[in-house]
Amino acid sequence: MQGSSAPLRLRHSAGELTDGAGLLLVRRLWDRLGLGERIDREASWLSGRFRASLMVELWVVLLFYGGGSMEHLRWLEGRGIRRLFGWMALPDPTTFGRFLRRGGLRLCELLDAVLWQVVRSRWAAVGVPKRVMLVLDSTVVQRYGLKQAGAEKGYNPTKKGRPSHHPLVAFLAESGDCMGVVWRPGSAHTAAGAITWIERLVGRLRAAGVEEITLRLDKGFFSREMVAALEALGVAYVLKVPDQTWVRSRLSAYRHSAKDKALWSASGELYGARLLSMQQRREIPATQDELALSSYAVEKTAHVLTNIEGIHALSAWRLYNRGALVEQRICELGQLSVGETAVDDLGGNHLLWTLGALAYQLLHTIRSTALSGSWRSAQPKRLRSWLFRLPAKLTTHARKQYVQLQRAEPLRREMLAALRRIGTGPPLPA
Repeated sequence: MQGSSAPLRLRHSAGELTDGAGLLLVRRLWDRLGLGERIDREASWLSGRFRASLMVELWVVLLFYGGGSMEHLRWLEGRGIRRLFGWMALPDPTTFGRFLRRGGLRLCELLDAVLWQVVRSRWAAVGVPKRVMLVLDSTVVQRYGLKQAGAEKGYNPTKKGRPSHHPLVAFLAESGDCMGVVWRPGSAHTAAGAITWIERLVGRLRAAGVEEITLRLDKGFFSREMVAALEALGVAYVLKVPDQTWVRSRLSAYRHSAKDKALWSASGELYGARLLSMQQRREIPATQDELALSSYAVEKTAHVLTNIEGIHALSAWRLYNRGALVEQRICELGQLSVGETAVDDLGGNHLLWTLGALAYQLLHTIRSTALSGSWRSAQPKRLRSWLFRLPAKLTTHARKQYVQLQRAEPLRREMLAALRRIGTGPPLPA
């Protein structure tokens, strides 16, 4: 290491510094959409020392900042974060836990509407998509401890037998918008509550002006009832089907693909829809003592059920794979520490996940409408490290507060441009 540390001395200063200057983007978007006023107006029934909007804002900012537990709320006391947002006082973990239990499912309904408002605000800037792929998927969140409501034994691929939660999330594959979350205990089936929720989401999308909707569902959602519900909604769908004997009996003989000698396809009918199958085969060369007959080993088999007319099995499988981006979106929820903590109340746990979905959509709105270049697709951990945890100095002059960035800050221009973009644009829908 060049130089010596001898000249360096540690001193204390009364000046206030912050390492969260980039959180101004969250505050400006929050204020511009009027989210705080709406939450306080429609959650007036939720009385207490702290406003409902303050509690929601606190948790969203904490997830942006890097926290994920109620014990981390104290992080917002210092480093200029409280002054940055104008908070007079902050609740302790016990008070916030009571808020989660009291708010519960009723507040979740309101925040679900607020989430949809944020989605519509992003579309007001980038345009309403005419066709979308709606992807539903479940995720398993492992739980430790006894005082965590809904922590039950169920499907857990990583640690079988360990209690967990099993929430259901929905995203749009092309745009990355989060359409919401349904929290469920660990013993819930993958498709539990999915049909009712799909009907609600499809209604919202059509009311917003979306013309073509395609549902992408994995094999955990496969059932006769699900197929009937999708047909009744009049949406296109690609639904993965488990590889079982009775399913294979509905297929015709496999035919060799003209595009790839390793691919074979077959088709059939199931529940009134088209059953398409793809196989990946590997040719086994014959030895000198064997007849020169073609012999194959089946490496992979996949079945998809769809109502899309004329689509080839290979095209249907490629369409299904487009929705695999939902795994990346779930990973981004994890980078925001969504699901890291839980309480001993079912409604409170649902509220924690709804708050996480709202935080994700606010972040996605910021990066896709206010930022430029590679930042538009940056993951939360990169945005947190470089942008949201931006160092700055907080000063006051003539009764006005200022956030001063260093002139040498490499993201100074990007930050200022993002603030201007959030502060301008067409009127946003309520």
